[in-house]
Amino acid sequence: MRGIGTVTKVGMTTRVAVATAATATVLVVGVVGVVLVVDDRRRAASNITSPSLGGSTPSATQSAPTPSPTRTVPQPPPLLLPNMRSLSASDLQIEVVGNTRRLRFAASLANVGPGPLLLLPRGRGGCGSGQHEAVQVVHRDANRDGKFQRSRDRAESQRLTGCMLRHPGHKHWHFDAMAAYSLRRADSSRVLVARNKVSFCLRDNLKVPGQRVVVPRRHFGRCSRNSQQGISPGWVDLYKADLSGQWLRLPGNVGSDVLCLDLKADPLGRLVETNETDNATSVAFRVDGTRVRRVNSAACR
Repeated sequence: MRGIGTVTKVGMTTRVAVATAATATVLVVGVVGVVLVVDDRRRAASNITSPSLGGSTPSATQSAPTPSPTRTVPQPPPLLLPNMRSLSASDLQIEVVGNTRRLRFAASLANVGPGPLLLLPRGRGGCGSGQHEAVQVVHRDANRDGKFQRSRDRAESQRLTGCMLRHPGHKHWHFDAMAAYSLRRADSSRVLVARNKVSFCLRDNLKVPGQRVVVPRRHFGRCSRNSQQGISPGWVDLYKADLSGQWLRLPGNVGSDVLCLDLKADPLGRLVETNETDNATSVAFRVDGTRVRRVNSAACR
């Protein structure tokens, strides 16, 4: 039976030691019991309500009053905001005027947000002579489906966002600060030449490539003095390269350097939209005399 256990003969001395240890164990347990009792009393005391102004102190054993049910306030439907983004410039070409070379290009403003960009004309307000104020209108998603429906989602919020003016070259009305154009070298952030406030007549021209169709038909198109302007969700406002103002002067000392054409929507941050960080885009290119050659755009990131 080896391995099951070992029998030890207990002598008198051993019995005393065991008895002493047992007594010590009882004392330790008793001390722990006291500590636990004191701790329970402290917990009970912590549940006592502070004295009232009348001077009576409720007993710790009294049941707390039943709290009244909390009223749930319904939240309004979420806003359907636009998200404006400049698409990459296209149709880059060189135009020579006298001794100056101009870089011409097409620019596109896309609305990739769930709601329309809608601007309404208002009185002159603080705008210059011959101009009037522009008010941005924002819709609420009535059925909370995340899709804009013109017949269902009501226009609610209005916000003064800038001015409208009559463009002398285009012969119709524009929102005054819809885009910005600039040129720089690929290895530098220093701007060589820029137009920081480009006006646009806002309308639906093309559908955003690769985006799910939300608004199937063109809605915005008129840019008269008193008409609303805007870009529907999933639509693009295209300005072709041959239109007035669609160019930047090409500096004479750029040689064969890689240049970056930077485009940005809403450069002054006047519009309310879902994302303010994705408004800009860049295109890299080289110029050889009157020829433009696109290169890897990674050089301009």
